[in-house]
Amino acid sequence: MVILGIDSSAVSASAAVVKDGKLISESFLNVGLTHSVTLLSLIKQSVDGAGLSVSDLDAVAVTNGPGSFTGVRIGVATAKGIAQPEGKKCVPVSTLEAIAYPLIDTDCVAVSVMDARCNQVYCALFRCENGKMTRLTEDDAISLDSLRDIIKNYNEKIILIGDGADISYKYLLNDIPDIAIASPLIKYQRASSVAFIASERLDNKENIKTPDELVPSYLRLSQAERELKKKKEQ
Repeated sequence: MVILGIDSSAVSASAAVVKDGKLISESFLNVGLTHSVTLLSLIKQSVDGAGLSVSDLDAVAVTNGPGSFTGVRIGVATAKGIAQPEGKKCVPVSTLEAIAYPLIDTDCVAVSVMDARCNQVYCALFRCENGKMTRLTEDDAISLDSLRDIIKNYNEKIILIGDGADISYKYLLNDIPDIAIASPLIKYQRASSVAFIASERLDNKENIKTPDELVPSYLRLSQAERELKKKKEQ
């Protein structure tokens, strides 16, 4: 089974090929360039580097949110475009789940956090234990105060991970002294995690989408939509 993983949900972007549970190739950039410019070249590098072509892919997996509205749209649209011509399987993966995945072999509660601006973070909690990851909370956009209240319910090793980890760590440290922050080596979501998660889900038809069924999951309205709604309410 050959799976192409794609992520462009935040500042970084990446593509990876996983074959039969083994990472074959991966391309990653975290330089802030527009994903519409960089993503296709990253995908080409990964597929070519694996010695494969798009026709060899069995499925295309992509982070479909939460995250940057533009980044998520670009990633989902690119995945649909690759999968559509040959009707390949598509697997949407939560960005927050992909963020937590590198901690799967660390016994802890992984707290995936992304900077959602407006004094909020996108957040989800996962228990990582014995090489397995179990979701504890649904993806949500919450305040740092709410995040603190949620974490206080877990008397376990807590590790913050994601591009919102630094800001969350500084805010929570006084109230939760034992909290830790993930290494910079694994802090940002990567397409390899997306592909590995998808490879574990292909046996369940409920996890598989057609290209037409693949859609973003934003969690909240965009800034433009929020401002329009506010004007209408005035």
